[in-house]
Amino acid sequence: MEALLRLIFIVIIIYYGFRLFFRYAMPWLLARFMRKQQEKYSNMAGFGKQQQNSKSGDVNFKEASGNKNNNDKDFGEYVDFEEVED
Repeated sequence: MEALLRLIFIVIIIYYGFRLFFRYAMPWLLARFMRKQQEKYSNMAGFGKQQQNSKSGDVNFKEASGNKNNNDKDFGEYVDFEEVED
């Protein structure tokens, strides 16, 4: 009988432990994870950088470097096709 009461007590303690973990620790861990991911992707994409000389509605272009050799002869040609059902 003592072992059964001990088992029930341990199950109740584990149950409330999980409830407290998922109520308080899990949201904190998820928020921390999301914040780190947002920082990671904003740094990768350059969203954190502010352009100081741009006005609202301005369009900015970046020139491609002239070192590229555009030789379209090696690429072949585009062939338009239609799918035929048998």
